Amino acid sequence: MLYGIFLSVITCFCWGSTAFLLRGIRGLDASEMSLMRSCGGLVCAVGLVSLVQGANVEQLGASEALVFIALVLCNNVIGDVFLFFALHRLGVARGSAIASSYPILVAFASHLFFGSPLTPAIVTGTLLVVAGVALLCRTGRDEGKLSASGLVYASLASVFWAAGLLFNNELLVEGLTPATVVLGRGVTFFSIAFLNWFFRLLTVKRDLDGWRVFLKRDSLYGLLAGACSLGFGAWFYSSALEYVSPAVATPIGASNPIIASVLAMLVYKERLRPAQWAGIALAVGGSILVTL
Repeated sequence: MLYGIFLSVITCFCWGSTAFLLRGIRGLDASEMSLMRSCGGLVCAVGLVSLVQGANVEQLGASEALVFIALVLCNNVIGDVFLFFALHRLGVARGSAIASSYPILVAFASHLFFGSPLTPAIVTGTLLVVAGVALLCRTGRDEGKLSASGLVYASLASVFWAAGLLFNNELLVEGLTPATVVLGRGVTFFSIAFLNWFFRLLTVKRDLDGWRVFLKRDSLYGLLAGACSLGFGAWFYSSALEYVSPAVATPIGASNPIIASVLAMLVYKERLRPAQWAGIALAVGGSILVTL
């Protein structure tokens, strides 16, 4: 179990580094960003399959392909779209806080569908992590108005993100190795992202020089972000699920705003507000509690 906890902590670092890298990107639109992230994730996945022993790519079939499509649509397409709508209606602080409640859904759903243990420590720890992340999202500059549609969109983002993580666990239950799961997800996301980017290039932008997006400096950050989150982060998370339940690995990984906040403090010299320090304490305490 300790090894699974360690892998979950590494996942947290990978996902937190991703948020930090994405913060500095200004010159890419949504389709270009998705394409760069998917490229980075796919390249990393190919490397992992090549280096890690036991990758069972030969087991991939039609049923697994459908699960991969559902996983990517939930995690990287539909969930992100609903978050975008929520942020515009609620503001960044409220929208992000509500959408980040997905570890709660993962804990209960994994208990219901996979028989994962759901102890008082796990429930309490998960709630503390979600509360901590909500406090970390409060920058003091963004207080959007409450709206029913915004609450619905943020809640739907949380639901789809949770569903994506459950599909990820289902692939592992079916016998696929973490590296194979990351590769299948990488191929699927790249296919969807490339088709979306190419369609927009031909019908919306109508720019034959659109391929030059790969030469932008921001694209390098997008590639690195994809490698961190969809490559290494996804692999460490899937590897952790071989030792601990999703109800343990997910809250720890979801504490990643701690890493993003600390990096912003060190690199951009940002000052954390007292509420954000309290959020770090709650998220760390909750992450420890779910392991007990």
